[in-house]
Amino acid sequence: MNKKVEGIIRGVPELNYEFLSFESLNGGLCNQTYKVQTKQSKYVLRINSRQNEYLNLTRSSEVEVMKKANREGFAPKVISSNYPEQFVVTEFIEGRMLEKDDLKDGRIKEMIMDRLKRVHRMEGQERTSTPYNLIYGYLKGADQFQVKHPEGLSRILHRVEKIAHMRSNDKEYNNKFCHNDSFLCNMIYTGQQLQIIDWELSGVGDVFFELTLIPFTNQFSETDEREWLKLYFGYYEEETFRIFQDMKFVSMVREVAWGMFYSGLTKAESHHDFDYYKFSEYCIQRIEQGIYQL
Repeated sequence: MNKKVEGIIRGVPELNYEFLSFESLNGGLCNQTYKVQTKQSKYVLRINSRQNEYLNLTRSSEVEVMKKANREGFAPKVISSNYPEQFVVTEFIEGRMLEKDDLKDGRIKEMIMDRLKRVHRMEGQERTSTPYNLIYGYLKGADQFQVKHPEGLSRILHRVEKIAHMRSNDKEYNNKFCHNDSFLCNMIYTGQQLQIIDWELSGVGDVFFELTLIPFTNQFSETDEREWLKLYFGYYEEETFRIFQDMKFVSMVREVAWGMFYSGLTKAESHHDFDYYKFSEYCIQRIEQGIYQL
């Protein structure tokens, strides 16, 4: 048994009581996540990466968000959070991650939009996590790790600053609480309900950034994007489509910064087979080709 995981399990009563086994869960490139089986129940143990140290997002405030989202019915219950900077334990939701083909199901798309709207109505949270906070937080961390800036980075950051200035005028859809990591892999479908996991990047941000995350990672056509916006807003306007394109660009730049940061954070680890820096360069190439999709 992994000694680190074993030590955590022994220290958490719910996990240690009649403990049977644990196994690694797939889906994340950042944190280490495990399914823990006891005679009583199943749990998820997430051992945190260090990224939040660089993003000014405390793990304790993330736990409070998770608890509120659970009370509102769309996130797993928090079981143990005594050491939030190190790990958190939640209930295990029996279900599966959403996949691209699920987006052909109108009912599931409506469920996604329902959950996003409910997230965006969450109030009383002090966490701020705009897309620009994320980009510059990751870049600051990458600089601390002395990660080389890829060719073209300064040009795309100049456009990000312009978009940030334009978006600051939107009082209706900016400064709303957002999950900020609402990719399909962070949505668990039970067959009846949709639960959202991985709230570590959540905070007050931009609804339009949130709305781009599924489309830019699932090769939406322009028609798909227009339908997506209409599904959320209840109507379609060319201005919202224009803003959406700007925020897809920002989403791609966030991926660049994320890849740079993790290339530095994991450079001493030999077990990673994902080339984060090459991913950043790939994203910049896509951006320079005018393609704001992965």
